Amino acid sequence: MRVGIFTDQFYPYISGVVTSITMLYEGLTELGHEVYVFSSLDERKVSDSEEIKHFNFINFPGKPWPFKGLKDYRLTKHPKKHLKTIASYHLDIIHIHTEYSAARLAKLAGKKLGIPIVYTLHTLYEDYMKYLSPFFDKHFHNIMFKVLAKAFMGSASKASVIRIVPTKKVLKLAPKYYIKGDIRVIPTGIELSHFYSENFTEEETLSLKEHLGIPKEKFIFGYIGRTSPEKDIKTLLRAFSKLQYKDNAILLIVGGGPQLSELMEYAKELQIDQQVIFTGFIESDHIPLYYHICDIFVNASKSETQGLTYIESLASSLPLLVQKDECIEEVIEDYYNGIYFDGEEELIKKMEEIQKAPTTLNSIKANTRKSCEKFSKKHYAIHLEAIYQAAIEKFNKQGK
Repeated sequence: MRVGIFTDQFYPYISGVVTSITMLYEGLTELGHEVYVFSSLDERKVSDSEEIKHFNFINFPGKPWPFKGLKDYRLTKHPKKHLKTIASYHLDIIHIHTEYSAARLAKLAGKKLGIPIVYTLHTLYEDYMKYLSPFFDKHFHNIMFKVLAKAFMGSASKASVIRIVPTKKVLKLAPKYYIKGDIRVIPTGIELSHFYSENFTEEETLSLKEHLGIPKEKFIFGYIGRTSPEKDIKTLLRAFSKLQYKDNAILLIVGGGPQLSELMEYAKELQIDQQVIFTGFIESDHIPLYYHICDIFVNASKSETQGLTYIESLASSLPLLVQKDECIEEVIEDYYNGIYFDGEEELIKKMEEIQKAPTTLNSIKANTRKSCEKFSKKHYAIHLEAIYQAAIEKFNKQGK
């Protein structure tokens, strides 16, 4: 099968969408399929990216979107001129992973070249509209959301034979995003083995701690992911500032993003900047080691669709302390492989509880790795392989 993945997000940009695409690409390739990634990225970043060299990658250069929050995205003009290039790959199936320029190309190719389309909704965009226009988001949020959802998600859904969502929570929200028809719930998989503890020595973890200036005896609360408003990292900072035993702990924030400098200033305002470490952007190959220097993973986000970093944490045998949310109920069982909190006050209470009770943390840690085996890259690829075949058969029955 020849698979075309269409996405507006790809390396060197790091996100859950990029991780999902990488796992799918590798998993399908290992199953013997030919996979191609079509995108529209900054040509300079493409040429500088070592990761992209590992993919069959086709870039359609475009102009930056006219929004500050979308500066990493490109707007591809005159999509019809790219049809000949897309046709040369003789695709059996098109898989849309984002809803902007890449989706526009994918929808046109599907229609003009007679190729069935599958679409995955990865992101609950309602929390991201402030990137387009803070003013309109504040004053016309509902109207703005409906217009955008129908124009982008609804359009991608309408062009697709089968739609995919990562969790039951997103399935319930699908109608709100104008996603209708044949919808399947398929959790994203990851390469679990990259995060296994046996890949790392004690010397490596101690060396990284030393590099970051973290004393060996300090308890480390670790956040790994994008530093952006929807991740609610300010809640983590405020909670940490109120801890009774914060002098014995470090809050480690691993990752880059649009809010990084603001968060660093906020830590200074809270007078905890000496106990909070911001690493900034870290290459994806180096991320696994950062999980292994933490004592617990913390996240206050309510915008996750599946929480791939949660699964990475579990694969790293690292317990989680996370905001209770329906989307991760299939990933985390309270006090089995992680701990839930609901709101800032409860977060403070649970952080202090964990510092006081290492035996609780150890018992949770024993269950982490075995609890995430169902999210493997291989299972993900096998599920999508079956979805593609079903979409092709359904498309052919409908007479294209």
